Amino acid sequence: MRVFRDAVVPVLSAYLLLAGVVLYAARHPDAGRPATRAAPMRLQLRLIALTVGGGYGWFLLVVLVFHVWLVGDRGAMHSALRGGTFLAVVATAAFTAMSFVDSRRTR
Repeated sequence: MRVFRDAVVPVLSAYLLLAGVVLYAARHPDAGRPATRAAPMRLQLRLIALTVGGGYGWFLLVVLVFHVWLVGDRGAMHSALRGGTFLAVVATAAFTAMSFVDSRRTR
């Protein structure tokens, strides 16, 4: 029963979440995409903040469930906060720079 709780349930849950996202994307191909013209930089920054913030939140949730709750490694959350924050800052900077270049290119 421990294998079911520790392995099957988390993997099956992640699979169902991913399948739901894929099905939603298949049924809504234009959802969240700006028009053919580049979106204003203010809208791009909002989308970047939502993407990075959501990804960071999911990352911390995965660490909380797998490392802290299931394994019992309390130090994993501190490490994830430190490393995840660095990755979030790098991703935000990269997405912002690419959006800025794209907005200049499409004008």
